[in-house]
Amino acid sequence: MYGPVPNPLAHGPTPAAVPGLDCDPSACPLPVAPGCVPDAVRSQPPATAPRAVVEPPACELPSTTTSTHGVVAQGVHTNHAPKVGMAFQSEKEAYEFYSYHARKVGFSFRKSHSKSRADGTLCSKYYVCSNEGQPVVTAKPGRKQRPSIRSDCKARIQFNISREGVWTVQKALLEHNHLLASPDMPHMLRSKRCIAESDRQMLNQMRREGITAADIQRVLQQCSGGGENVRLLKKGSENQYLEPNYAQSLLEYLKNKQLDNPSFFYAVQLNDDGRIANFFWTDGQAIVDYTCFGDAVSFDTTFERSKFEMPFAPFVGTNHHKQTIVFGAALLYDESSESFLWLFQTFLTAMSGKQPATILTDQSDEISKSIRLVFPNSVHRIGLHQICHGASKHVNHVICNHPHFLSDFKGCVYEQKSLASFDLKWKEMLSAYNLEGNMWMENLYARREKWAPVYCHDSFYADMMSAQSNEARNSTFRKFQRKLSLPDFIEEYEKFITSLRRNELEEDYKSRSTNPVPFFPDLPMLKIASESFTRNLYSDFEEELKKSFTLSCTLLSQDGTISTYKFMPTNCEGEACAVFNSDDVTVSCSCKMYEHTGMLCKHALRVFNLSNVFELPSHYIFKRWTKDAKAGIFCCRVNDQSGAENVMSRCARVSQKIHSVALRCSTSENALQFLESGVDRLLWEVENLSSSTNLNGNDICQSLES
Repeated sequence: MYGPVPNPLAHGPTPAAVPGLDCDPSACPLPVAPGCVPDAVRSQPPATAPRAVVEPPACELPSTTTSTHGVVAQGVHTNHAPKVGMAFQSEKEAYEFYSYHARKVGFSFRKSHSKSRADGTLCSKYYVCSNEGQPVVTAKPGRKQRPSIRSDCKARIQFNISREGVWTVQKALLEHNHLLASPDMPHMLRSKRCIAESDRQMLNQMRREGITAADIQRVLQQCSGGGENVRLLKKGSENQYLEPNYAQSLLEYLKNKQLDNPSFFYAVQLNDDGRIANFFWTDGQAIVDYTCFGDAVSFDTTFERSKFEMPFAPFVGTNHHKQTIVFGAALLYDESSESFLWLFQTFLTAMSGKQPATILTDQSDEISKSIRLVFPNSVHRIGLHQICHGASKHVNHVICNHPHFLSDFKGCVYEQKSLASFDLKWKEMLSAYNLEGNMWMENLYARREKWAPVYCHDSFYADMMSAQSNEARNSTFRKFQRKLSLPDFIEEYEKFITSLRRNELEEDYKSRSTNPVPFFPDLPMLKIASESFTRNLYSDFEEELKKSFTLSCTLLSQDGTISTYKFMPTNCEGEACAVFNSDDVTVSCSCKMYEHTGMLCKHALRVFNLSNVFELPSHYIFKRWTKDAKAGIFCCRVNDQSGAENVMSRCARVSQKIHSVALRCSTSENALQFLESGVDRLLWEVENLSSSTNLNGNDICQSLES
């Protein structure tokens, strides 16, 4: 839904999962006593054991030892345990089988990492005990550490998935290193707190009627015959759903923003029962920014959940000053494929169909699937900020015991300039920290072409994968790395956006009012660069030029106007080759710095110097890095792949032009008055043209063009 009027038919499928649950919520109805709920709920058949599992007789209990504290001793083996070779016809069957086993034994589990084939199809999937991994240190110095269930438990199951979709047990580790839940505690296990759709509707109705979470819990206990039969704990009932007053407040905020600024864009997605599930919003300035700098986008879902339990997910880029900018933001009901698909489609609509050249995201199968569907022309990379965030979870025990691990990890990722040096440094790091068998590290290395900068030089990412860029973004979003109430979140977000735009305006003024003093004042190349690039970009260019004078290179071959140069390796960098064409003054280098950053490398600048090219060629002045990066943006056109453009797309593009021009004039009263007079004249001409012809809409557009 776009704008202030809800329309359930326009929002796609209902999100598939409830936030906070580690399991599929599709098939676990709440136990219900007759007379407490409608017949539609009461008539549901009881949950049955999945196929390939034989339920033991009611009188037969597994051989366990129960302590006086209500927990079952570890090492339980029963006849419902998974065995290598068991096959299931679908993921749902495999999941239900392991869920049944976990419920009987008394542990909770979660979905872990997966592996895919080269064509993107899933080939293996891991489910691990919820106690897997080391406790994560989250408390700041001087504060109390939050209790953790992590005990580095190795219990897990690995499924091999055939191309036909058959799930086969490939490995099953059944031993747990922690106490297990007794038969009167399974409802407290996190992965067992799942509810059926009919029960969810009942809970939604109670919440809409203003019934508190505590009262809902009491009703559920009464209807279910006791608290042990309620699959939703009191805390869960508080966190599963966005409070109606919160949803209404946020919706009113978005409506008011649109009333104040017609270029403001927002959309909400409703689930089947009419509850608002997902929010997305952006404004005219962000849309203009995306037109100029939307070639590289970072989509981040690693922020702390808000106090109202909706993940904050901004779309982020970098401007011509290498400053962080925000293209739009979302609050998501969950992190399912359905939610991401809706969000990416909505974002694409807001941006008039323009796909980014590169999009950086978290390592998520759900996100990857949605990107392939919505952004087929974009290169998908895994952001290094998200990689480091994942490391803090999966190798936290190493980080706690070895303070230098993170710096070594970042050094391996950021500082290696050749494939050979990266692979060597990676192996040395695994050996030094005893991580050779760590599955997370192995899976990460297997996907290195998605995230390691040394492997990603073929795609443009505006330097967003550098260490400095990641640190700058982390610092910028630090205030959102804690839980905020909705009013506090809205207030912080408004201040945040205002601050970012004020910083950009200040840099625009400094870049336009002053020119850097080149370290070689008489060098024409530096003079042109200082006049063209913004201050920060000029500094980078000058630094590359300084480095070029320290390089040692030799001429390998000369073929007419084509010259090939070889550069000797230095430090961790491998050797490089550059090819120069004197006919059109172009140079290509094997380091591909220009391809992924839009700035010439030291090798190319060295070749220019050797070839007596002392002025910077205009075709190497990338507009997105110049002082005039936003000039003329309202004259651009976005067509679909066929080269045609339908009427609604063209209308949206023209509307975006008008908004962008108005925003450009917003700082000057004279400019606004001139624009308004021009628009009035244009309106009069359009009205006159429309009233004097009988042409249809397409012909009118053609007449206007002529």
